[in-house]
Amino acid sequence: MLILSFLISITLAITDLAITEPVDGETYYGDWLPLRAIVENENEVPDSVHYSLNGQTAVLIPRLNTDWYTYMANDCRTGYSESPAPYDNAILWTAPISGTYHEFVSPVVVDGRVYFASEEDEIAYCLDAATGAEIWRFENIGDSIDDALHVVDGKAYLASDSIWCLDAITGGKIWSFGDTSCYFSGPPVPYLEYVFASGELFVYCMDGLSGEEVWQTEDTLSTVSSLTAWNDMLFVPGSAWLDPHFYALDIETGEVVWEIENGGHWDSSPVVVDSTIYIGTHSQGLFAIDPFDGSYVVLWESEGVKIESTPAVHGEMIYFGDRNGVFYALNRFTCQVEWEFNLPIDVFLHASAGIADGLVFWGDCVSMSGDSTALIHAVDCQTGTEVWNYTTEGTRGFYSSPAIVDGVMYIAATDGNLYAFGTGLKYTYREDYFYADIGSNELIVTSFDEGAAVAADTINFTVTQTGITLEPSSRLALSANPNPFYSAALISFELSEPGWTSITVYDLSGRIVNTLENSELGTGQHSIVWEGKRENGEIVSAGLYFCRIQSDGISETTGLCLLR
Repeated sequence: MLILSFLISITLAITDLAITEPVDGETYYGDWLPLRAIVENENEVPDSVHYSLNGQTAVLIPRLNTDWYTYMANDCRTGYSESPAPYDNAILWTAPISGTYHEFVSPVVVDGRVYFASEEDEIAYCLDAATGAEIWRFENIGDSIDDALHVVDGKAYLASDSIWCLDAITGGKIWSFGDTSCYFSGPPVPYLEYVFASGELFVYCMDGLSGEEVWQTEDTLSTVSSLTAWNDMLFVPGSAWLDPHFYALDIETGEVVWEIENGGHWDSSPVVVDSTIYIGTHSQGLFAIDPFDGSYVVLWESEGVKIESTPAVHGEMIYFGDRNGVFYALNRFTCQVEWEFNLPIDVFLHASAGIADGLVFWGDCVSMSGDSTALIHAVDCQTGTEVWNYTTEGTRGFYSSPAIVDGVMYIAATDGNLYAFGTGLKYTYREDYFYADIGSNELIVTSFDEGAAVAADTINFTVTQTGITLEPSSRLALSANPNPFYSAALISFELSEPGWTSITVYDLSGRIVNTLENSELGTGQHSIVWEGKRENGEIVSAGLYFCRIQSDGISETTGLCLLR
């Protein structure tokens, strides 16, 4: 028995597993609890991860996919990942495959592989995400590559002086489009059965299987930014040199659905969040656009910023840098600046940012008149406080944007290196909720490889009562409007007699988010506003919350659905 226990302890020490939700030692008001665990497994995905509550039968926990498969993470180009993030500047590895001048290409990471292309070498690379070791390379792609690959369904698409479709596993050519005389910009955009790309003068639609042309735009339409496909429309930012308009095209025909005739040079790429487009211009700031029924409405327009980067968006916030050397955190509903981060003289922002685990990452771009040092920044999303930085000696700084996947941040610098920051791959396992018992609970999460337990973590927590009902109140007429809501909800209730009244917002775990009222109130109708924030002013994420009123011995609860 002693020998067996010793062997088990050695096995469990091989990897690391930590339960991050629920929190050890916490007391929860309600029995709906989220479950999240982070597993470090020597850079290999565990065979399976299970949880057991109070000694009951083990339940499988699904792995959260945090792949960053195209420029700005996903099809909507939000620049956000649910991955853990490195909280110091430890380097996992570097690979000498980047250029030393205009290295616009950003890395993408899919299924434990990093995909990158170098304009100087005219080579597309596939590297091991954990070690940086080369898996394959595809040469002679042309010297016009200036944006990320798009990797999906086992295929890797890239744009240079041709559109290339490669086998993502082997690096073999599947098809190509173009005759090497055209300059294509932005990553190709696979959408439904098509692949879209922008050439020097036209936008093209290709058959996804064969690469054959389906249509091209009839009129000149040029962009130096990335296209975004959404809701059967293709959003195309125009170039100031040829066509300074912003277009929405029909994906089936290429015909213009609508266009915005001002804005100048649209160097940013379209980001789509909650049916709203966010895009920056070099001359007229940042736009928020609502596309609907064959037309559009400009919701707001910022002023005084020159934006070359694509804004990263998560929750209520938009993150971007400008040509004047300032990085901004902007409320996407009000267009108000929440904080700004000032950069040194001769430094500006061309590359876009990436967001993960409460941090926003970006790399500085150095002007031709500045010195040759440039920083990578990791900054707290809520406060703008720098958590860490790293200095490179590249000649031009960063035109590449970061990718954050499985706990590692990848970025290309103009010092010739592709960097991976972190201590190793960290895999996330998540269950949106599970049911716990009232009273004390013991939760054990275990990771398995080849049938053996290789890591485990145990926590204890307390549940004080059953889950909160979503039924609306009738005795106190508790209600919220609007519901769902984006920025603020008006919570109304009615008291039949005066008394001490408390209004409290809880999350699904039963933890207090904000106490909105706790005082003596008189008879009659009352209302109070919740702006989706904690008591300390911190903005909460989108999701389901509960509002509970207690007055004169009566307790009522209603649900609040916060959208971002």
